[in-house]
Amino acid sequence: MKKAEHSDSLIFHAYEWAGKSSNVTFTVPKGATGAIVTNLLEQPQGSPLTITGEQLTVPIHPFEILTLRVDYARDAK
Repeated sequence: MKKAEHSDSLIFHAYEWAGKSSNVTFTVPKGATGAIVTNLLEQPQGSPLTITGEQLTVPIHPFEILTLRVDYARDAK
């Protein structure tokens, strides 16, 4: 997990090492406004994901490096 390069989002990386398709459930910090799968350059790939409570589930394929961007509203100061 790390902060996104060009936004107030968080980036999560996961690697499927067992050679099996599966679903990955992420528990994210409170306040998430959206999420999307990205490529390794943090560019969106596909449709926005649904966050239920503080969790979201994403399919992962054999030996895939999955990158997920979770968006947060910028703090008003």
